[in-house]
Amino acid sequence: MTTQTTTRGRVARWAACALVAVACLCVGSVPARADDTPVRIASATPTAPEPGTLMPGNEIWMSISIRYGLDGSGTDMLDTVEVRIMLSLGELGQHFQVEDCQAIADTFWSGSHPDFKSKASFSPISCVLKASYYREARHAFYSMDESGHLQLRAPMEYFQQMADSFEKGTITELSYYAPSMVNGHCNFETSYSVIDEPLVANAHHNGCVWQSRQGTVIPITDEPLLEGDADESFTTYKQGTVGAFTDLVAPVNPFTLPTPEPTTDPSTGVSAAASGDRSEPGRSSSTGLLIGIGAAIATLLLIGTAALIIALRRKH
Repeated sequence: MTTQTTTRGRVARWAACALVAVACLCVGSVPARADDTPVRIASATPTAPEPGTLMPGNEIWMSISIRYGLDGSGTDMLDTVEVRIMLSLGELGQHFQVEDCQAIADTFWSGSHPDFKSKASFSPISCVLKASYYREARHAFYSMDESGHLQLRAPMEYFQQMADSFEKGTITELSYYAPSMVNGHCNFETSYSVIDEPLVANAHHNGCVWQSRQGTVIPITDEPLLEGDADESFTTYKQGTVGAFTDLVAPVNPFTLPTPEPTTDPSTGVSAAASGDRSEPGRSSSTGLLIGIGAAIATLLLIGTAALIIALRRKH
């Protein structure tokens, strides 16, 4: 091997190393997309806000998605109903603050349950609330009778209460992707839908989407949104069970919490302790008797003292 060849080989290796180094620098210089910031989920009981008081001056759009899926993040692979609410600012140039998203989560996504898991995340353009429902808690979203007929719903009344809590809150989109069923149909006029689309293993895909920008009225009641007949995949693989609709186990709905009982009588302003004193007439009578006896003794002492002074003066 000649000296010239050796020199060329070294130069080639140096050039290759230089290219690798430049490539590393270039890769390192590309900014990575930052993940959304997680937001803490509170377990404390929330307080319902007054309508129109949250984030005044901001237009809030709510996009709601409900679908049936699998969650393998725990020790078991569980079938779930997944709810995702993305709140975004309708006006360009406006941005969420992390405190805004935290306040939203504290108010509307609080509470816990063994068959429920929730999380929230923040980005400058959105606040996202997510929830997964397991086992029997899924019956808040579907009912199935003995014949296998399915009805599917969402807690739209609660979601509308959420929207009404903002000064300018609007549900702009609702999508509901059903579990495996046949003979399906949407119960309200949709922007578009997918009905009885065949999948593998004799399963079928169904979905209904409502979008206000398409001129569609978004349902805001808890009436069933979709109906159909469960196929084999739903009962066998998705562990669907016969049962009626149940109440939502979580998050805690602040609008349904009972109002605390007042500690005072609102008509008189008298406290319970004062009313308790009035309810003991024997105690009041005894106190008055003692006061009367004390006053009589004091009077007798004064009279005796005056008589003693007069007697002493006459003696002198």
